[in-house]
Amino acid sequence: MKIAAVAYQIDHLPGWAPHRDKLDKLLEEADADLVVLPEYAALEAALLGNMPSRSPLEWRDLAAERAQSWVDQMVHLAKAHGCHILGGTGPMATDRGVVNRAWLVSPSGAVVHQDKLILTPYERNEMAMTPGDELRLFDTALGKIGVLICYDSEFPLFSRALCEAGADMILVPSCTDLPAGQTRVRQSCRARAIENQCLIVQAPLVGPRPECEIIDRSTGRAGLFCPPDHGLPPDGIVAQGETDRHGPVVAEVDPSAIAAPRATGQVGNFAHWPEQDGRVGRLVTQALA
Repeated sequence: MKIAAVAYQIDHLPGWAPHRDKLDKLLEEADADLVVLPEYAALEAALLGNMPSRSPLEWRDLAAERAQSWVDQMVHLAKAHGCHILGGTGPMATDRGVVNRAWLVSPSGAVVHQDKLILTPYERNEMAMTPGDELRLFDTALGKIGVLICYDSEFPLFSRALCEAGADMILVPSCTDLPAGQTRVRQSCRARAIENQCLIVQAPLVGPRPECEIIDRSTGRAGLFCPPDHGLPPDGIVAQGETDRHGPVVAEVDPSAIAAPRATGQVGNFAHWPEQDGRVGRLVTQALA
């Protein structure tokens, strides 16, 4: 299958029609079975039309008001292009509070979602977001797909749970404002690929948007990662783009081939994971004179 990890730059557009034109061109360029947009891509909905100065909470709430219209746009595009789309993430109002939600859309127009589980300090303090309370695995025509939103990828038990449940790939939409943040997420994605011997797809937000404090600057590098092993790239990088360059990074991949080292690889990280349990339970502290 062809997968496109999109380094996506948000634009200030006058309305939904030009936004659809933008995405149509992007999807035509990608020509992929699965297109992955980044964290907070749906804030583009809040920037449509007039754009007076707003606080982070006001941007959050406006994006949440327009979240369903964003999802409707993704549904139209998935049907029109006959592909699966991870429509990035954005604020979504729920009975529990405003969550950071990712939407996965099929070519039929069906929609499922994953909420961000561990919030960053900025999301907690300035945005007053609510964390998700459930990890989901989606059984699709392309295989079983998990989604870890940005910071969630830095916590290995999430990816482990998804892969133990049968995930063929994990998608990581990300939004980081500084190189250090991008490094943390990128290196975490590569570590998750090694630990679980599976495909990880990272799609970052890129470029400046100074009028919206939540995404005033974003840096990243789209990439698809695998375990470095027999028959796979020795550096564990299936494909990657240039830092902060807008556009899709497309690769033809076979998730089952990427997972093959679980049975025939040089090492057995996935199979040997449980061997940690008994050892960490016997931790001792010794004095060295």
